[in-house]
Amino acid sequence: MDYRELKFYQTAREVSIGINNEIKKWPSTLQTHSISRQLFRAATSVGANIAEGHGRHIGLEYIHYLRISQGSANEVDHWLNTALDIHIGSPEELRRLINRNNETRKMLSATIKTLQKKTKQTREPLIPYSFDPSPLSAYDLEDETP
Repeated sequence: MDYRELKFYQTAREVSIGINNEIKKWPSTLQTHSISRQLFRAATSVGANIAEGHGRHIGLEYIHYLRISQGSANEVDHWLNTALDIHIGSPEELRRLINRNNETRKMLSATIKTLQKKTKQTREPLIPYSFDPSPLSAYDLEDETP
């Protein structure tokens, strides 16, 4: 399955596009510039990490990238709520984006839990590591002549 077919990736992209369209309408102030930069960066990071992690196709590594995506989605939630609190942009659109972002967050959380269960079931037993220096003793560097 291609990562673009994943529902939580599609929802994350929808949020990114919605944020881009919304922040273009904001007035040009120091506050809006700062919030819009952080918000857009965090929103695009959600989808980017889903895509990168999916390309790894390894349980624990994929989970790692999904957790990063989840953290970025949490940051998106923060910035959207901040914009709402300080009355930047359309309250209706900001609430819609918050709801869609929450859907992404829930799907990420559910996917992480599912992958963790599968990873625990299929994980190989740990083999204790021991170092045997005997193969190195055949190479005595002091006896070599240039």
